Amino acid sequence: MNAYMRAVHRALAATGHTGLTTRQLAALVDRVEEATPHAQHLQHLQPGHATTRDRLHAAGMTCAQIGLHDEGDPEFLDALLQELAHA
Repeated sequence: MNAYMRAVHRALAATGHTGLTTRQLAALVDRVEEATPHAQHLQHLQPGHATTRDRLHAAGMTCAQIGLHDEGDPEFLDALLQELAHA
């Protein structure tokens, strides 16, 4: 398992996404990879907010506008970015 997949699995455990099927995991990772540039841009626009969900809310945006599902995707994205920063 490469460093990226180890980070994915740590982020899954940190956010409670432990019961996903292979297909669900692939879809989650795809959504998060597509949304990452948007989330990083929001970090620059909304530096006073600690989470992607808070930044989206402050910008008047929804999770769907950057390709995420509302049920835990922003938290997984934050956890994955944090894990990757420490890898």
